[in-house]
Amino acid sequence: MAPIEHLTTPPGKTAQAYVLPCYSGELWTIPTSNSTMRLLVTGKETDNAFAILGTGGTFDKPIGFHFHKEAHDVFLCLKGKINVWANDKARSLGPGDFASVPPGTVHQYQMDSAHTEFVGLIIPGGWEEFFRFIGEPYVGPLFPTNDRRNPFEVLIPKLMAAAEKFDMIPVRDKAQFDPQPWDGSEEKLPGACEDGGYFLKEGKGDKWEVGGTVVRPLATRKETKGRFSIYSLEGSSIHAAKGMSQDLEFKETHHAVFTVEGVLKLKIDGAEVSTTAGETTFVPAGTKWSFGVSSTYARAYVFANGGGIGEVLTSVGSKYESPIVPGETAAWDESKLKTLEAELKFAVL
Repeated sequence: MAPIEHLTTPPGKTAQAYVLPCYSGELWTIPTSNSTMRLLVTGKETDNAFAILGTGGTFDKPIGFHFHKEAHDVFLCLKGKINVWANDKARSLGPGDFASVPPGTVHQYQMDSAHTEFVGLIIPGGWEEFFRFIGEPYVGPLFPTNDRRNPFEVLIPKLMAAAEKFDMIPVRDKAQFDPQPWDGSEEKLPGACEDGGYFLKEGKGDKWEVGGTVVRPLATRKETKGRFSIYSLEGSSIHAAKGMSQDLEFKETHHAVFTVEGVLKLKIDGAEVSTTAGETTFVPAGTKWSFGVSSTYARAYVFANGGGIGEVLTSVGSKYESPIVPGETAAWDESKLKTLEAELKFAVL
């Protein structure tokens, strides 16, 4: 039983579980920007199934309208405010707010607070090479704020070359417009992957509860044409004896777990590891693992190619309405897991 390695950058190879500390990762900055991209999981760890990027920055200009033919972007705000445009809609995202931008959707984003943090998933993996191509390695504390170089000398030529090399098509004639008020359409998932994507407000959408764990989907396989899923998981150590006790092994599904609050306790191939706020844990396909909480309250976002553990939990759980983790929880029938093994391609161990 080998301990789970705590690294500072992704290992660049498949089949290795690891933990990255808060604000670590492979760090890149786009010349003349006020932000840093942190590569937390790359295509090299997932066989190009997906990549996970954390981004931090301060007030800046919109990056410019563009679209992708194949890449699916998401924006999950962790701190501050980020403006996201998708076709003719735009919203200002605060902590917990979410935007899904499928292929073909004309989009851009903008940092719009003193310290903005967001995390994003890119499908397929490998597209993160775009940031290596146009970016520069970063070694500062959080993000640069004083790059006064001429963008026509250090950035624009790279962007023009990147448009030819990568799946990024600029839309230079689209007029800028201000973010619009939230109008209530952002309170449930659309149930399909549609041009223009969707926005989801923090805490909104259906929730399920199983053994004291509250599960809320931000994106399911229905919204991503089966390519990936993102779930919010919340729990408490007071329900530790009633949660999922069995290890699961997903044959084809990789998981990335981003801890938001509290302390998670994961068991990965028999080794226990605790992660705290801002840390990223990668669990490769073919690994036996389980998810638990070792603090009074904890919350995490779980990214997966396919339905993953989030879909498993919603499938065996019960609809839940309360805004917080329950004080008491009923026992649940773990034998239900066996009925899902073939569809979601996992084994109960």
